[in-house]
Amino acid sequence: MDRTLRAAAGAALVLAASSATSDEPFELQKLADGVYAAIARPRTPINCNAAVIVYDEGVLVVDTHSRPSSAQALMQQIKTVTDKPVRYAVNTHFHWDHVQGNHAYPVAFPSQVAIVASEATRQNLIDMGMQRVRDQIDAGPRQLAEIEGRIAAEKDGSAKARLQDELRQQQEYLAEIRSLELKLPDLTFDKSLILHRPDRDITLLFLGRGHTSGDVVVYLPKQKVVATGDLLHGWMPFMGDSYPPEWVATLDALDKLDFDTIVGGHGSVKPRSHLRFFRNYLADLIEAVKAAARGRGETLEQAKISVAAALAPKYEAGMDGRFAGSVGANIEKVYKDLEEKRY
Repeated sequence: MDRTLRAAAGAALVLAASSATSDEPFELQKLADGVYAAIARPRTPINCNAAVIVYDEGVLVVDTHSRPSSAQALMQQIKTVTDKPVRYAVNTHFHWDHVQGNHAYPVAFPSQVAIVASEATRQNLIDMGMQRVRDQIDAGPRQLAEIEGRIAAEKDGSAKARLQDELRQQQEYLAEIRSLELKLPDLTFDKSLILHRPDRDITLLFLGRGHTSGDVVVYLPKQKVVATGDLLHGWMPFMGDSYPPEWVATLDALDKLDFDTIVGGHGSVKPRSHLRFFRNYLADLIEAVKAAARGRGETLEQAKISVAAALAPKYEAGMDGRFAGSVGANIEKVYKDLEEKRY
């Protein structure tokens, strides 16, 4: 089947009826036989998406969300498509919304499941993971007070109800993470790890630094699906722990793989063409900030205005309504890296 026909078939599968109901935290979309995207529904705080890969002996899940209860909920949804146990849970990187559900898997499948990551991601969790959990706990009272203030000031009844639901979700989340046990990966690799099974190869790859120092992609060559975490997704990139020029190079390396469908860490399932769009945004961002800072001598605040204006016509429409709220932080990341002569 040529690439155009494969892409069309993939799009049809993405549009197939979901097995999840509206009150479940994920919409389970079938992409191929035994391959599903678990698209996170809106929650406070957010969950990441997951990929669910069923093979002859079990299930591999990509990413574990922001809390154990979300991972538990996905396990229940997985039971609607298979009764096989989860054998592997992969962390694409160390950020809280992708790893804080790790502990739910060995609880549900004792002595059966491995938590898998790059060695760099495991080290990042050791160095920064629990501190970031504590930071969330410390920030919790301020966040609750801010939402309560918005509720008190809101006059519209439906808007007030939405804020009250947001407050409830935030309270439940903070209560859950106060006793969180951050489970470290127990199976790591440096460059690649391949699970060879009769019905499919599942290939885990570290292609280079990008969104973090340890991003992993999960690749299904036969099904032509790749799960990419936040290295490549449907929203604006968060760049706080990133390596921007290397990120572009890592996406170029990913572009050499033969796939049609992308399950990113956030947003909807995307076609292969989204890789080039996302990659070009990063490359153009870097060059535009260089031109502003080094070429025109602009201050950070001036660069935020000029670079956003330059990038918006090409990229705003493709960023799921998140361009305006995120582009300033992206510009600031690159601007400060240039000040520190990192590239």
